[in-house]
Amino acid sequence: METTPNQYLLEVRNLTKYFPIKQGISNRQQGAVHAIDGVDLCIKKGETLGLVGESGCGKSTLGKTLLRLIEPTSGQIIFDGVDITQLKEKELRAARKHMQIIFQDPYGALNPRMSIHDILTEPLQIHNICANAQERTKRLKELLTYVQLPQSVLKKYPHEFSGGQRQRIYIAKVLAVNPSFIVCDESISALDVSIQAQVINLLMDLQQELGLTYLFIAHDLRAVEFISHQVAVMYLGKIIEQATAHDIYKNPQHPYTQALLSAIPNPDPSAKKKRIILQGDVPSPINPPLGCHFNPRCWKATTVCHNEYPSVSQLDNAHWFRCHHPLTASKDAD
Repeated sequence: METTPNQYLLEVRNLTKYFPIKQGISNRQQGAVHAIDGVDLCIKKGETLGLVGESGCGKSTLGKTLLRLIEPTSGQIIFDGVDITQLKEKELRAARKHMQIIFQDPYGALNPRMSIHDILTEPLQIHNICANAQERTKRLKELLTYVQLPQSVLKKYPHEFSGGQRQRIYIAKVLAVNPSFIVCDESISALDVSIQAQVINLLMDLQQELGLTYLFIAHDLRAVEFISHQVAVMYLGKIIEQATAHDIYKNPQHPYTQALLSAIPNPDPSAKKKRIILQGDVPSPINPPLGCHFNPRCWKATTVCHNEYPSVSQLDNAHWFRCHHPLTASKDAD
């Protein structure tokens, strides 16, 4: 794919994260959980990459590893031209204000003993963003305006707010340090459906206004389709398909992607839609299957699927996948 210089804010190359399994008195390593297994992905500046997959496939681990909240085992994470896997603690701390995360549980992410004023002021003090109290007051007003909350909330505490309001407060805390990249780790799944829509619209408005780039991790495939420019599908620690949101929902190539999308409820009860029911459980990430990791559950699996992991195939410049038997014949492979 042809790219222009600095087109991507984030580039991930062959990223792995293995969690060692140690047993016995000697505490010797007996194996490893392959949480992230050779991931490659890119996110363009000002865009949203949606990340989908079943529970336990490694989505949240990937999101946290991209920010080095979890240390990678190997690979590169190139953020705005800098490989952050090579940064020392002091350098990483300086880079942290450009990369933030919104967690699933807004209440657990907010200190219940701190007022909203202190919660929002804390990141400003840590990163020395405001020179004096006057500047801090001005910044707090600006942050509350961003998330559409009144200034009266500053005197209150987290337990006095609803889940949706707490999530807005946490978003304001994230915005306090002027980040350019935000990982949204299941950031709407704990909210009511009506509130989810409000938070998604808020995130999209902030992206337009502030030029933010998102990695949006979610189980809700409709929400992912609505907010995302690109969508990546993850299975057992690997990205198995990526395309524009429109293409991946209209023309999925990998059987696993097809199965995920078939589970989306259709609002029209008269419309006929074939549901693909996957057989068996997700294999253990401790001992992934040989060949294509999806082959034990795939209705298209043949001998080659059991023996060879599929290489990357391109449907077009913006749509790639790893499958020996895609829905549509690929134009090329490498």
